[in-house]
Amino acid sequence: MAQTAKTKPNRLTPSPKALQKALEQSAKQAQRLADAFGVVVPTIKPKTTHSARATS
Repeated sequence: MAQTAKTKPNRLTPSPKALQKALEQSAKQAQRLADAFGVVVPTIKPKTTHSARATS
């Protein structure tokens, strides 16, 4: 039975988990390059989650 467009997974749109992983890898690579060339890269501090704040 053929799948419809609604049930067929779209290979062009990665999952949110895959996007997050790619973003983290990209940030690490950018930081390594900046360190290699002695450039300071402005960074955004990650948001703290409720559980992280509760343990602090």
